[in-house]
Amino acid sequence: MARKELQEKQQAAVAEMQAGFADCKARFPDGSKQYIAKQQCDSAAAQSIRPYLTYPDLFDREQAERAVIAERLQAGKVTLAEANQHAAAVHSQIAEDEQRRNLAARSVGAQESAAAAAWRASAPVSCTRTGNTVNCF
Repeated sequence: MARKELQEKQQAAVAEMQAGFADCKARFPDGSKQYIAKQQCDSAAAQSIRPYLTYPDLFDREQAERAVIAERLQAGKVTLAEANQHAAAVHSQIAEDEQRRNLAARSVGAQESAAAAAWRASAPVSCTRTGNTVNCF
């Protein structure tokens, strides 16, 4: 029951985020030069999914990077194309970091399983039966 409830909450959070993004797009249509306000709006909309993320620190890092990109874009320090390229690079780096963490967690789990199997194999079990009683060592 808890898993289904969590899934429903996650789906509601995703729907809330998508509705927020749609609202931001309506308030700041393509071509709008209000890059900081648009980024703040999108970031606020995305916050609804943060509690359900495996690595919320990566989410926070991406949002912070996007805020910096929006500030530089609005200040005229970069072009829209450069800002988009930087945002894509940041997103790729975040995805790579997430994948690295997931692989490391799997590797640790595999090492623990291998160590447990090796320990079990190194200590053979011997059982003796005395009447109706079985003792294993």
